[in-house]
Amino acid sequence: MKSYRLLIRYLVTGTLFVVVPILILFVLFGKALGILMPLGHTLTEKFQLTSVLGPAAVVLVSCFIIFVISILSGYFIVNGFLKQWSNKFETTLFYSFPSFQMMKYRFIDEEDYQKQGFWEPILLKDDTVYLIAFITDKSQPDFLSIYVPGAPKMDSGEVRYMLISDCEYIPITMKQAMNGLRNFGKGMDPEVFLNAK
Repeated sequence: MKSYRLLIRYLVTGTLFVVVPILILFVLFGKALGILMPLGHTLTEKFQLTSVLGPAAVVLVSCFIIFVISILSGYFIVNGFLKQWSNKFETTLFYSFPSFQMMKYRFIDEEDYQKQGFWEPILLKDDTVYLIAFITDKSQPDFLSIYVPGAPKMDSGEVRYMLISDCEYIPITMKQAMNGLRNFGKGMDPEVFLNAK
């Protein structure tokens, strides 16, 4: 009976966390490939790629187009495309896809992040503890708008308005904030707290 339950557990876990995501990726990739096949066919005929790539030329060209679109999309997202409204775009992504945003900021260079000037990651002092938080607005002269996210998912949390004179915090990097949220606080660099002393 115990082995039967263990088998069911393996089956459900493997299906939910491995098989289903892989199938979703294949379906999405197939849909994208189907949409781009006419363009791939046109490019293949125009540049006569069938003689070079063989019968699979249309599929290969379509896959290459997907690859180029992915590279360009990643470049524009990482570098904050359309600067005049990139902050609104970033806010929308945080609201809609917090997990994707966490992944982005785990891989983005800190210098590139600072150039974009989005949320400022901090360790906010709250009585005798420090909370991972983000300053979302510093435009007001007397107070700060601060978002304190939940962990490990950032789509729940609380917004605080704090007088600048009452707000005590330690600046941290975005990678430290994202890693701390993702790992339930584990792995925070002890040197960060030297600034508090």
